[in-house]
Amino acid sequence: MKENKKSVILFAGTTEGRQLAEYLQELDRPFVICVATGYGRDLLEDICRPDRTGCMEIRQGRLDVTEMEQMFDELRPELVIDATHPYAAEVTHNIKMACSKRKGLRLLRCLREPGAGDSRPGVIHMPDVEAAVTWLSSVKGNILVTTGSKELAAYTRIRDYGQRIYARILPSAEAVAQCRSLGFEGRHIIAMQGPFSEEMNLAQLREYGCAYLVTKDGGAAGGFPEKIKAAHKAGAAAVVIDRPGSGVGISLDEIKGQLKEWMDHERKGSIYG
Repeated sequence: MKENKKSVILFAGTTEGRQLAEYLQELDRPFVICVATGYGRDLLEDICRPDRTGCMEIRQGRLDVTEMEQMFDELRPELVIDATHPYAAEVTHNIKMACSKRKGLRLLRCLREPGAGDSRPGVIHMPDVEAAVTWLSSVKGNILVTTGSKELAAYTRIRDYGQRIYARILPSAEAVAQCRSLGFEGRHIIAMQGPFSEEMNLAQLREYGCAYLVTKDGGAAGGFPEKIKAAHKAGAAAVVIDRPGSGVGISLDEIKGQLKEWMDHERKGSIYG
């Protein structure tokens, strides 16, 4: 990496992650993007191009603490930004642990604001997926699950899940294959890229005759308010998986402000140092 510019490692995987990557390009920062999946990589390929000087590469794969430490030793960043999903508790914990073992390495956690409008009637809060599955097992009616494919296996404990559940997932071959391996087929696999409008959510709830919509609080960027409003209009209960207790961070705008301040401080240092 260039010696005259501070380098950054950006753990992406969200809308905010892409926006931060674009902002780092504007600031002409040398940085590396880390994503978990090939689909996440595809969504960022246009940012990391030979004709651009900021993004050095995109690294794909789920890393444990040791692997992150090895990457930090290799790249020697001065700043790490965690812009992973608000519910990615494990990877956020790993990033925090790996950063804590490297002296002088600064960590910023970008966390989107919780969604609004979830206090209306018909919204049922659950502490985790396991609790949601247990509760859904006790009621009747079709279910639109919008929490992705990663935790979909838990829902197979629901009786007649293959007929009751409609799984909305990312349109990746890996996600579709995982759904099929769990016994979901045909119309019960909805492979689409979000976030979705209120109208689209409403149309799907009505098309599949769903009495329940399962979601996480992805905030405005994740289309959470639109899901809640659509469920209300469809007469469906919104089952909300609450955010993990470790949901602590700062907003996208605050991250950008700190990056700008960091860059300005560097420039002054090069002038007066």
